[in-house]
Amino acid sequence: MVTQKDIADYVGVSRTAVSLVLNNAPNSTVSEKTRALILKAAKEMGYKDTEVKPKICYVFYNRESNDPRYLQHLKITEAAAARFGYTLLFMSIRPNPQDHQRLNELARSQDTAGIIVSGLLDETVIGILEESKVPHLYFGCTERTDIHVVVSNHHKAAYLAVRQLIELGHRRIAFFSGSLGLLVNKRELAGYTEALEEAGIEIDKSLIQTGKEEDGDELCNRLHEMNIEYTAAYCTNTIIQFGVLQGLKRLGIDVPGEISLIGNEFTELVRLSVPQLTTMLHGGSQKEIPVLRLIDIIQRKRTDILNEYISDYELFPGGTLAKCRE
Repeated sequence: MVTQKDIADYVGVSRTAVSLVLNNAPNSTVSEKTRALILKAAKEMGYKDTEVKPKICYVFYNRESNDPRYLQHLKITEAAAARFGYTLLFMSIRPNPQDHQRLNELARSQDTAGIIVSGLLDETVIGILEESKVPHLYFGCTERTDIHVVVSNHHKAAYLAVRQLIELGHRRIAFFSGSLGLLVNKRELAGYTEALEEAGIEIDKSLIQTGKEEDGDELCNRLHEMNIEYTAAYCTNTIIQFGVLQGLKRLGIDVPGEISLIGNEFTELVRLSVPQLTTMLHGGSQKEIPVLRLIDIIQRKRTDILNEYISDYELFPGGTLAKCRE
């Protein structure tokens, strides 16, 4: 019976490298060239677990690999890909020459059927993928219209969330966000503004608080220090929302009794929070759309450009939303 040690000795690599490749370990540092040699040797030697399925790679670009906003989506993507006979490979890369080379090797690997990229897209990554000819799409906000893109309709999410607050009687509604230099946050601010204007509520710029670090505690503390009153807040993601909740608790402010919070997207923080966070989210099948569209591109070899918004939202009720007392 052929073992991983036999393969390691045959190829001339460590047993650890063989294990990483055969177990499809995320963030593996094994080069694509070595990986190909290991898989080839495993097949030739009759290793029993070497039926290699085509792979879809999910690339986080210039993002933290443990960002809770992506972990649940990875699980859903992996399950959907498996239904169509694909395995999922995860790679986290940074904007540096070494990682760009890793992406280039992955894109040109015969085992790579397609690639989803999420994060802060730039021209270098686009160039690598286009030159490799590997089927790919971008999942996230971009102004590019000449590449395959699937994006959540963040404008609509913010609009619906703020409408929920208005219907509960809130008029002093804060907006807590990351940097407005990011397109996604600009779109959410536009949705927030549209909902207020539609309701005849004047925009108070002092209630719009942003920060590059996405520190919700710090954002809500700003308003507290400036004595700016508000009865509710829309948070552009649940990381900020969770931080705001902790900050308000620290200040002795009851949520949702005194201030209501509503966020966007679903992470593990939603259920771990006390009370659980109220947030807008995509329904189950909606979360599979990026990988399903990529598989369609792979199998149909489609050349027309795909630009699709995921626009169906539902409310996760949580426990941070209540009628305005004022």
